[in-house]
Amino acid sequence: MTHEPRRGVTRGYVAALIGAAVIVATALLVAVWGGLALMLDRDPVTSPGVPSSIAPLMLVGGLALLAVGLWRHAITLLRGRREPAWSSIIAVAAGIYLWWGLLGMLAGMTVAETWLSPFAAALPVIWAAAALLFWAVLARRVYTDRPPPRWPWERDEETD
Repeated sequence: MTHEPRRGVTRGYVAALIGAAVIVATALLVAVWGGLALMLDRDPVTSPGVPSSIAPLMLVGGLALLAVGLWRHAITLLRGRREPAWSSIIAVAAGIYLWWGLLGMLAGMTVAETWLSPFAAALPVIWAAAALLFWAVLARRVYTDRPPPRWPWERDEETD
């Protein structure tokens, strides 16, 4: 059995990469939801009687679920699987949609704001994109010999 060359990574590297992926997901969420709110001229949650803090709390919980899913994805990749774990990506995407829908209904939001909302439809796409980006960066680090990318001012100048 031949072993493919792999570089080791530390738990700290994986944890930092998960943190970066969660930040990217948050940035995409703010951008997409902001764009949707401008185009549709409405907020994600408008149900009377629902506290304004419920949506951010639900999203923080969803980001925590994303982080757990990415950790599991990293373990799969580090065990030797070179292609994306599509089941993990789909589970993360479906999980946030279910999380938003179920918790929203429990909080008193309408069906139009939970299951049928364009804001809710954007969540699985954002979570899947963050998971794919996470996989791409970690796979590059583990399975290639390429050095980390550097800014132009960090590169060594060729002197003659």
